[in-house]
Amino acid sequence: MPAPPADAVQPPAEDSTRVARALLLALGGALCLAEIRIAGLTDAGYEILYGRHGWAPGEIAFMLHYLLFGIPAAALLGGALALGLGNRLSAGFDRLATLPSRTAWRLAGGAAAAAFLLIALVRLGILRDTAITDDENVYAFMARVFASGRLSLPSLPEPVRPFFDNQFIVNDGKWYGIYFPGYPAALALGEWLHAARWVPGLSAALTVPLTFAVGRRTFGQRAALLALPLLVLSPFFVFSSATLLAHAWAGLLFMGFVYAALRIAAAPGAVGWWLVAALALGWAGLTRPLSAAAFALPWLCWLGWRLWRDRSGRTGAGAIVFCLVGVLTLGLFCAYNLALSGSPLVTGYQTFARINNFAFTVGALAAPPPLPSLHELGYTLARLNFWLLGWPVSLALLPFFRRATESVLLALGTAAVLLAYALSAVPSINVVGPVHYAELAPPLILLGASGLERVVERARAAAPAPGRERLLLGLPLGATLVMLLTFIPIYGASLRAMADVARAPYALAEERGLDRAVVFVHSLPALHRRPFAWVYTHRNSSPGLQDRILFVRYLGAEKNKELMRYLPDRKPYAMGLRGGELLLVPVEP
Repeated sequence: MPAPPADAVQPPAEDSTRVARALLLALGGALCLAEIRIAGLTDAGYEILYGRHGWAPGEIAFMLHYLLFGIPAAALLGGALALGLGNRLSAGFDRLATLPSRTAWRLAGGAAAAAFLLIALVRLGILRDTAITDDENVYAFMARVFASGRLSLPSLPEPVRPFFDNQFIVNDGKWYGIYFPGYPAALALGEWLHAARWVPGLSAALTVPLTFAVGRRTFGQRAALLALPLLVLSPFFVFSSATLLAHAWAGLLFMGFVYAALRIAAAPGAVGWWLVAALALGWAGLTRPLSAAAFALPWLCWLGWRLWRDRSGRTGAGAIVFCLVGVLTLGLFCAYNLALSGSPLVTGYQTFARINNFAFTVGALAAPPPLPSLHELGYTLARLNFWLLGWPVSLALLPFFRRATESVLLALGTAAVLLAYALSAVPSINVVGPVHYAELAPPLILLGASGLERVVERARAAAPAPGRERLLLGLPLGATLVMLLTFIPIYGASLRAMADVARAPYALAEERGLDRAVVFVHSLPALHRRPFAWVYTHRNSSPGLQDRILFVRYLGAEKNKELMRYLPDRKPYAMGLRGGELLLVPVEP
């Protein structure tokens, strides 16, 4: 019979000492967490503000205390867990590499189900199932237009057209949203099923097993399995997927493209995988062109080099299919622009900017180049450091990922997206982390999971030290506890308050029982009621103006009568703030 591990059976005195040490470490961690919350009493409860670029004082105070006390709390709690769990941490780590493939895939499926559930809970419980950015209102409008079988609607007659002008909406004879068509097309499928709000959550859930598959081929089974809980519990991944923004869908397409590229590398003659890669990248390009181009560039260079090195008829056939789909995608992109703006090279962004004299770099650092780009990159990395895993140092494991061609490509593609947006100097909004980059959560977490595996392996190789190994495995658990007990409650409460601000106009209209009404919106709480919100304007009307309640711009008492005459069957109301109170009052026709 093999001898048990050295610490499998402990003498009673030594065992009680170990328990006492674990309890003392846990107490120290609890005191650190308590100090974070106590310090918030002097900083307005760490009030986090929205609707404005940059850091709010309350948020800076929280980040400072989270670094100063969150890091020791994670270390102390991790040490307590390492002592309490003992050899089971190392045994579990080893077992991940040898689990049967079927078991590993079941875990990936369970993680996907857990992600879907968590995202639904955040969407319904914290974000109140409401749009928390103007972008979401635009996507919802575009989805309804696409679901009606059109790319745009004809603008209403000139006298009433200005009532329906809105943020990121073009209304110059054609009425449409400015964003690219890939994601609204996916939402339109959900709209036909009356389930558009579930599209991001479903996309994120499907991304989980796909991320596992990419991780398994790139880093091995253990790193892929380590990535599953990190991804499912990532505040950045879960909260961004609970919105109606395009990032969850883009993340699914990115991972689909990477997986297909890995399959092509293993079997260059597999035409089917060339087709999958092209379709995933093409749809990603029609969703978020800058991100897709930057992320794919290293992979395309690598595939091109592989194609040149392994020239064969079968490989060439796959590449031809890939290029044909690429040309078709570019043609669709140009045709979409042509149909809306009259030029294949003029996007909705450009049209909206021209009509409204709007700059998408508003909020960027007012300084000469390259300072705005450097600031955007630093600001993004700072927020990613907190939001990616919710740890005080979420990026700490990234530099240690296992180096291989595929993993380096994953890192280069991710870095390319960060650099592309930094060069554009378009600032990210701080709604649920640096949201412009949310599609990067899966690859970043995969790199971090590999980094964790490599750190433990290096510690093993350096010198036999079971205690050090267990501590390294306990630290991520301690950091996750810190996230669950501190980061999520503070940001969750803040986001819930922000969602209440965004939802207030519609909750008030529902509370009053309005039906067949038109509401002239003079002002909204988003920029006037703390903690503010990123929804500066009201919802867009549906095609055909079929909503029970139409929300339109307030253009003045006399001009409002034009719309009242145009919609004589709707009862008019005016909405606005007076003394900080949101009012909804009937208007005499």
